[in-house]
Amino acid sequence: MRIPVVLPVAMLALALLARPARAQEQGGLGLDLSSETSSQESPSEQPGGQDMGLDLRAEDENAVSLTPRFVLLGLDTPERAGSQQASVWLRELAKGAMSSGMVAFGAGPREVRERLEANYDAALRCSQASCLAEPAESLDADLLTTARLSLEDAGWTLRAWTYDRDKGVVHEDVVSGRNPKDAAFQQEAATKLGNRMMALGRPRALLKVSVNVPTAVVKAGERILGVGSVEARLPPGTMQVEVSADEYASFTRTVTLKPGGREELEVRMEISGPAPEGPEDAVARQVAKRGRGTPIYKRPAFYTALVGLAAVGVGAVLGKGAKDVEGRAKDADGDGMLDVSRKERLDAQSQAKLSQWLAIGGGAVTAGSVTWLLVVPSHSEAPTPAGTVSAGAATAVHVIVGGSF
Repeated sequence: MRIPVVLPVAMLALALLARPARAQEQGGLGLDLSSETSSQESPSEQPGGQDMGLDLRAEDENAVSLTPRFVLLGLDTPERAGSQQASVWLRELAKGAMSSGMVAFGAGPREVRERLEANYDAALRCSQASCLAEPAESLDADLLTTARLSLEDAGWTLRAWTYDRDKGVVHEDVVSGRNPKDAAFQQEAATKLGNRMMALGRPRALLKVSVNVPTAVVKAGERILGVGSVEARLPPGTMQVEVSADEYASFTRTVTLKPGGREELEVRMEISGPAPEGPEDAVARQVAKRGRGTPIYKRPAFYTALVGLAAVGVGAVLGKGAKDVEGRAKDADGDGMLDVSRKERLDAQSQAKLSQWLAIGGGAVTAGSVTWLLVVPSHSEAPTPAGTVSAGAATAVHVIVGGSF
C-alpha cells in the first residue's frame, strides 16, 4: 500500500510546531540558564562558568519600577564537587528569590562581572556590610546576595549573605545537606532565600526634584542623589532633602515617602547675600551718611579757628607788654628824664600796633572758622533729582557770592 506524500509532510509540520510550544512551557519564568560552554567542562575551569545568561528583566526597561532590585553576585565553590553543580545551584537560588514576587531582577552574572571588574572576586567572597556596600551602590541593588557552597563539619553547607542597602546590614541564611546534587537540598536553599526576599522586599518610593540651578547638589538624608534635576528610587519613610550650590542659598525640606508613592519637589534657588541696591536704598544710605557728618577734628575750619585763637592770644601778650613799657615811661625820680630809653618806647609802640593787628586778624579768622563749622553742616541735605537746586544750596550761593544769578 502506498502512503500519500501529504501524510509525512503533515506529520513533520506538526513535530516542528510542537517543539517551540514545549520549549515555551519549560521556560515559563523567562529564565535562560543555558551555559555557553560544553556541559562536560567544570564551571570552575571556565572563565565564565557561572554566567548562565540569566535574564529576568521586565519587558519595559524604561518604566520606573518601584519594586526592590535584587542582584545575585554568584556562588563561591571551593570544592570541585560543588563547582560542578554551581550552575544548577545558581539557577535554583535565582528562581527562589524571584518566586517571592517581592523583588525585581537587577543584573545578570555577566553584567555583574563586567561592572565590578577587578572587585568581583572580593565581593563574591564577602560576608560583611563594609565590603558589600560599594558593590550594591555600583550595581544599584537594593538587595544583594552572595553565596558559598562548601564542605563543613556538618557536611555540605550553603551559606547565603543578603545585604540590605536601606539599613546597611547583612542577613545570613544557612542550609545543610548530604550531597550538592540533592534536589531537595537545592530546593530548601531556594525556599529559604525566597523567604528572605519576602521579609526584606519593600516597595520603593519615587522622588523627583526639579531645580533651576544645573550645578546644584541634591541629597536625601546622607545619600547624594545627583546634580541638577534628579529622579531617584528611595526607601519609604521620612527624610530630609537638601539642595545646595555655590553662591546660592541652600534649600531644605522634610518629605515623607510612602511605599509605592511618588513625590515631586520644585526648587527655585536664589543667590545668597544682600539684594542689589535700588534708587531708594541709595538715597537712604546717602542721607544716613550725611546725617552722621564728618567729625569736627577732621575739618580744616577747626584748625584755622585754633590758629585764629592763637593769634589773638599772642596779640594780647604783646599788647600787655607794650602797656607795661608805657606805664614806666614817666619821670618818677624828678630828674627831668624818663625811666625808659627811646628804643624801648619805639619797640613798645611797634608791639602795640602788632598786638592790634594780631587781635583783629586772629579774631576774624576765628569767627569765620566757627561760622563755617556751624553753618556748612546745616546745608547737608538729601540728594535731589538732577536738574533741581535745593533751598540749602541756594542759600549757600547767596552767602558765598552775595547775590543771585
